[in-house]
Amino acid sequence: MKPRAAILLVLAALATSLVVLLSPADPAWACSCAYNPVEQDARAERTVNGTVTEVTDTAIRLAVDTVTKGDAKVGDTLTLRVARSEASCGYEFRVGARYRVNANRNETGLCIGAYPLAAMPSAPAATTAVPVAAPMRTEPAFDRPSPWWFVPGALLLLAAGLITLSLRGRRGSAG
Repeated sequence: MKPRAAILLVLAALATSLVVLLSPADPAWACSCAYNPVEQDARAERTVNGTVTEVTDTAIRLAVDTVTKGDAKVGDTLTLRVARSEASCGYEFRVGARYRVNANRNETGLCIGAYPLAAMPSAPAATTAVPVAAPMRTEPAFDRPSPWWFVPGALLLLAAGLITLSLRGRRGSAG
């Protein structure tokens, strides 16, 4: 391998390493959805209160005791698909616990709306059952790029410029 090619390879490897090492990764969120209970209620086909009677890896059974919206009836047992992990927009239901659950196409989860009733204040009878306080996930805002990307980017441009000047200088002096 010629010395010039070796130098070029080392500089390229160094520049790539600097970009990887100096640019921090933003946290990844597998589930990203709006946690606005009012919007979730408006989009839901069905909103019920009930007690979870069974939990599997892919679904829950819910004994309905109050119907706010939809075609369910008090006393019905609904089987709703749900992921067990909140990372995949599911919800970790517990057998015997009471929940307020929104459902679309027999599916529920964080993005559709699921709230433990113990955490929800009771709504006045004259209004629709909309939660006053709901669990919220706090995620960082990613509206602008991290300023750290400018440092490795500048170093990469500097390395590319030095390589270009080095190669042009050698060609000019050799000719």
